[in-house]
Amino acid sequence: MAITPVNNWKNILDKMRNILRTEFGNTLPVYVGHESKNVGSQYLRLDPISTDLIEYAITSEIREFTINMYYYSTDKKIERNALDNVLRVISRIEALIHDNINITLADSSVAYNCRVEETELNTLDEEEKYVVTLIWKCLHRGNLA
Repeated sequence: MAITPVNNWKNILDKMRNILRTEFGNTLPVYVGHESKNVGSQYLRLDPISTDLIEYAITSEIREFTINMYYYSTDKKIERNALDNVLRVISRIEALIHDNINITLADSSVAYNCRVEETELNTLDEEEKYVVTLIWKCLHRGNLA
């Protein structure tokens, strides 16, 4: 029997990018994967990391999706004012995610319990950039029979 798969990764990433772009406009470019163009003094990259099977049933399954969100500031030698800006943007992202605990995807399914589980400052060993990593997770019921 032929199946009709749904690309849940694409649906979730597209929705996250749309939410972030709606909030930040052109002030914070948002890219998926390694498509970043490194434009401007700051940008955000969404990097899909993993999916874990949480519940398996004959009629559906629940998976937890993990996406790393990397916030880049091109100012590596971050001073007080620049750090204040980084922390303000990160707090705004965390609040935005909190306000979008449930998100309806393109296929009308819902990703729920969306959250930022961890935020780590100055995480990557980038020569010329200050990088903040936010670990975003959600649950999604898919493969409905």
